[in-house]
Amino acid sequence: MTTPESRTRIRHEIRTLLNHIVGYADILLEDAAGRRESELETAFGDLREKALSLREPLLQFFAAPGEGAPAAESREPLKRRIYGLLYDAIAQIQAAKRACQSEDLSLYIPDLQKILEASNRTAELFESALAHAFDAEELSEESLAGIEESAGPSRLAGSILVVDDDAFNREILTRHLERQGHSVHQASDGAQALNALDQGSYDLVLLDIMMPGMNGYQFLERIKAAPNQRDIHVIVISALEESSSVARCLRLGAEDYLPREFDPVVLRARIESCLERNRLRARERLSLRAVAAAQNHLAAELRRAAEYVRGLLPRKVRWRELRTDWVFLPSRDLGGDAFGYTRLEDGRIALYLLDVSGHGIEAALLSVSLLHRVNSLSRAEPELWDPRRILSDLNASYRGEEQNNLYFSAWFGLWDPRTRRLRYASAGSPPAALLAPDEPVRELRTEGPAVGVDDAAEFPGAETEIPPNSVLYLFSDGIYEVRGADDRILGLPGFLSILEESNRSLGTAGVEGIVRAVRAASGRGQFEDDVSLVGFRFDA
Repeated sequence: MTTPESRTRIRHEIRTLLNHIVGYADILLEDAAGRRESELETAFGDLREKALSLREPLLQFFAAPGEGAPAAESREPLKRRIYGLLYDAIAQIQAAKRACQSEDLSLYIPDLQKILEASNRTAELFESALAHAFDAEELSEESLAGIEESAGPSRLAGSILVVDDDAFNREILTRHLERQGHSVHQASDGAQALNALDQGSYDLVLLDIMMPGMNGYQFLERIKAAPNQRDIHVIVISALEESSSVARCLRLGAEDYLPREFDPVVLRARIESCLERNRLRARERLSLRAVAAAQNHLAAELRRAAEYVRGLLPRKVRWRELRTDWVFLPSRDLGGDAFGYTRLEDGRIALYLLDVSGHGIEAALLSVSLLHRVNSLSRAEPELWDPRRILSDLNASYRGEEQNNLYFSAWFGLWDPRTRRLRYASAGSPPAALLAPDEPVRELRTEGPAVGVDDAAEFPGAETEIPPNSVLYLFSDGIYEVRGADDRILGLPGFLSILEESNRSLGTAGVEGIVRAVRAASGRGQFEDDVSLVGFRFDA
């Protein structure tokens, strides 16, 4: 059982609003009579009578059952009567305001504005009632509470362009929209509307179809083809009700299609839906700009980090016994490869290459840590540079579970120019490739596991002689684990063949030429993994 409180409050507000209209109309009548403005006196009198004539049907509409509420079959005629009286009153107020624009009549404008505000509030109460309970047998208290909350300006206000060749239609729409708090501009044809869009910013266009010159279809085609206008929502309001016209407008990009005899409540809902999507789209664009800015900032930081990592790599050198050349190609801005060579104080030369599992920032941080660790070894203590000892010490210091499950492969060598002997050890890495004159390529590797996998791992060593004019290559597996156009991996044997051919044709370490040859063999311009290739030319 409903209680009468909400219904009583609404009926009281309607009486108050109508009394405001009548009261201000009386004041205007007295002022116009005193100034002998007979035409305005007549207009203000008509306005007063319209307000009085609204009282009975509006109060009946909000009456409780058994207290004069309209029967179901009388509700629709009552609705049309109220609408007619309301819009006649609002139209007369707008006409009176326009008639009082001159300086000598401007004193009437403030009171006319108060009458307009009261009329608009009355219309909003009525339209909200229709939105909540038009088809109900009676207005429930829940519906009445919703009317009290929702009547008033639209919760979202926008800038709207009304495009229609009929001035009366434009005026009716403008009154509806301005009452809801929107900023409204008018255009009488398609060309004028396009000019308005070029000159200003609009959230929504209400468009007629049948117009002279550029019709609504052509206007839709034009703006939906323009990059800076295609996102503007368009609602078509037209007397054409054929399904083919509706379908054509929707195909051309219209948001919705309403008949000329639209329900103001429905139009308000459609507009608010469009404005809400605009708001969400604007928020999405702000979010995307923020993400893009963060990505740009991160990219800049990564570039600086990559420059730092590259700065830790050794300079290419030309010593009396040895010349070096290298290529470093991380698959991202930061990679997990690292390499170097160091001359010890006793004349021996340490050579090494490390490859951390994974890519990106984590792998790069670990590779930088490893570089610092190796480079910090004293060059005055050759025993610290023994390949087997270095790998064992690193394995004890860098455990995979303490490095976010990262591990790394490594190849270390120590060459003595006086004896031409190279001692070496490897840990899960590709072999070094030795190309001596008139000999097939030799793979230099030992059977140690990757560092960080097994705390108890052992790393055996080996030793070989380096003939004069030989070339030794250290490389990460990214240079040969590359897929060709047939999706087959080049593999280590294929890469070693390229090394032999490149060494014969170039006669030097020629690392850039080797990379070009690998790319040509694979048919792809980019490597999927980090690539490091270091060449050492041992002179006579």
